[in-house]
Amino acid sequence: MRFFVPAALLLLPAVGLAQTSAPFHPYLDTSKKHIVMLGATRQNADVELRATRNALPEVGLELDDLGLDDRYNSWMAEYRYRINDRWGIFVGAFTFDVDGRREVTEEFNFEGTVFEAGASLDSELQVDTYIADVMYTAYRSDRAELLLGAGLHAFDLDVALEGRVFVGDLEATRSAADSQLLAPLPNLRAQGFYAITPRLGAAATVGWLSANYDDWDGDFLYLHARLHYRLKAGFGISAGYQFTDIDLTEEKSRGENEYDIRFDGPTVQLSYSF
Repeated sequence: MRFFVPAALLLLPAVGLAQTSAPFHPYLDTSKKHIVMLGATRQNADVELRATRNALPEVGLELDDLGLDDRYNSWMAEYRYRINDRWGIFVGAFTFDVDGRREVTEEFNFEGTVFEAGASLDSELQVDTYIADVMYTAYRSDRAELLLGAGLHAFDLDVALEGRVFVGDLEATRSAADSQLLAPLPNLRAQGFYAITPRLGAAATVGWLSANYDDWDGDFLYLHARLHYRLKAGFGISAGYQFTDIDLTEEKSRGENEYDIRFDGPTVQLSYSF
């Protein structure tokens, strides 16, 4: 396995903890071991898929080619547990799920199946994303916190295509293809928080990796910036923007699969700490 790690991420843990007084913002209170965040995001998608089998030409498919909408309202969930003052665990999940129908304007192939021009094509794309990381507190003061860590960013992709050619009202031919993929990719992660006021804070999360192993060649980038407003009794609300870029290539015995997927959009979350 090959990793490319920014030198800055290797040096920052040496800074150590530097909290000298009571936390300025409740988010930085280490006595609160658990933080649960539930919310929604309006995701815009830029997707290109290819599943090429031997002797067939390479054809990249975009959402418009498949009759799929490039926007989707999605739920998201996150959980953080502070093991102690230095170490913690983070898990999260969100999904993208669209389906549609259109007429095939130009012949293409996917997973070894050829879809003819003029066919009525039913398509479905689902991408579930799961995150699990171990985090280390590299720096903490009464107003700020920086965490560094590593873990897995797993992508569960499912593409289903069904094409039907009709002669009059009768179905003449039917073609179907289904591609499923579960790709658990290791990732590096950095998360920072700064208290602007005792109730308002700014947070940013960055996840990144470029690696080759076994039959995989993968690149991944994740960004999430948000403003967090603390309410009463442990509750809070946040608004921000999320960006995910996935580029995966899988070598198979009879060909190659390629997934180039980019999501971005605003997020809104409610949180509770205890």
